[in-house]
Amino acid sequence: MIALDADRLAVTEINRLLKEAVHGDQAVTILNPRSRHHLGVGVLGPLQLTIEGNAGYFCGCLCEGIKLHVRGSVGWYSVDNLMDGEVVVDHDAGSCIAPGMRGGVLVIRGNMGSRCGQVMKSGTIIVGGNSGFMTGFMMIGGTIVVAGDTGDLLGHYMVGGTIYTGGRVGSTGVDVQEVACTEEENVYLGRLLDHYGLARPPAWRKFVSAQKHHHY
Repeated sequence: MIALDADRLAVTEINRLLKEAVHGDQAVTILNPRSRHHLGVGVLGPLQLTIEGNAGYFCGCLCEGIKLHVRGSVGWYSVDNLMDGEVVVDHDAGSCIAPGMRGGVLVIRGNMGSRCGQVMKSGTIIVGGNSGFMTGFMMIGGTIVVAGDTGDLLGHYMVGGTIYTGGRVGSTGVDVQEVACTEEENVYLGRLLDHYGLARPPAWRKFVSAQKHHHY
């Protein structure tokens, strides 16, 4: 294992060393992150990375193939434009998480701020707790799974994709409709949460675009 101490290294140096470690046979751990911004940015290729604590804004952005585990929380705009890979955050996440996501899986075990998955194209976002307002704002594709409650304007102006929620919905956004979940979807969602050790809600609700407001 390669250990990088954020108390001794600048963020730019940490990210340079992460890029060098891609395709290597050693996992990397960042120690003492202390909510520093821009950790783990621009990693293109397979890399197993653990951040031992909280990370700040823009954590894990612009990555493809990364397997990132944050043993804490992350700040705003983290996991921006994830192309592929898996990101697991043990605690909470700020607002605007995973904008423009194009693939891979993001798991937030705790609660999520507002506008997660904004304009996401593909991939899967899983929230073990609650998610704030405008979850899935203008999403184009992909899947958002929120085991808890969601705030107002769920899926506001979504074009495509699917949002599942297991709790209360503050309100739905413009051009959003609720449809029935199939038994196959219920089984899939249960197994998905089991895989990440998250509690299953009593029932699921499914929301999609009504396809009435966008014209291309």
